[in-house]
Amino acid sequence: MARILLFLLLLAFAVFPGRAAPSESPVRTVDLDADALRANPALLGSDTLALVVTCSRECLYKLSERDDVLAAGRFLPGSNSLRFSRPGLCAGSQSLFLILDLLGDGASSQKFLRFQVTIEGREGPGPQETEGTSGSFRLEMYHAGSLIGFRKKTMEELLDLKTGPVMAVSDPALSGSAIRSQPPSHPIPLLGMALALAKHLAKKRADKKVSAQAAEMRKKRLETALVRLGPGGVKREVPIVIELRTE
Repeated sequence: MARILLFLLLLAFAVFPGRAAPSESPVRTVDLDADALRANPALLGSDTLALVVTCSRECLYKLSERDDVLAAGRFLPGSNSLRFSRPGLCAGSQSLFLILDLLGDGASSQKFLRFQVTIEGREGPGPQETEGTSGSFRLEMYHAGSLIGFRKKTMEELLDLKTGPVMAVSDPALSGSAIRSQPPSHPIPLLGMALALAKHLAKKRADKKVSAQAAEMRKKRLETALVRLGPGGVKREVPIVIELRTE
C-alpha cells in the first residue's frame, strides 16, 4: 500500500508541472527538530534527520536530492514532522542541497533546503588515567548576571598562583562615620526619571529581540554529539554541527 501511495505521489509531481504555474508556497517555515534529535541520538546514528515543517494549507510533498527521492507524503495545515534517511549523512563534513516539491490547490511550488554538516575530524581519546596536574579550567567574572571577563588557566598554572597580602577594609558603620559621610539629599528631577525609565524599557526590548533571534537560531542550528565505538569497543563522543538554510 505504501509503495502504491508513493507511486501516485511521484506520478502527480511528474504530470503536474506542465499544467499549472508556480504559486505561493504553502510552507511557511522549515526548521530542525532539535528536541527530537537530542532526545533520540539513534536518529543521527542511523543517518536520519528530523525536521518540523509549518504549513498554511494542505499539500502534497516530495523531498529529493538530485534524482533520489528521500521522502514523499502529505502535509496538513500547522506543524508537521518530517523524518528522512540519507545514507552517509553523518559520515563526514559535507554540504547537502535538497529540493522540497509542493503540490496543492491546483498549483506547484518549491523550497530549497541547504544543509551544512560539520563533524570534528579527530575523535577524542577514550577514558584513561590522567595525572593530577593535567587539564585546564576557566575563571569567569559576572556582574548582574552578565559575563564581563574570563581567563583560562591550566592546572600547572593554578599551582603557581600566589596571593598577595589581604588588606582590611574599614567599615564606616563600625567607626561611626557612616552618618557623617552621607551626602545631602537632593530631589530627583522628573526628566531624569523619565530618561531612566525610557532607557530601561529600551534595554528590555533589545533583550527580547536578542532572545527571539537566539530562539530562531536554535531552530536552524543543532550542536550535539555522535556516540561511536572505537578500538576495543570503547564509546567515543564525536561533536557534530548541523545548520539549515532555506530558500
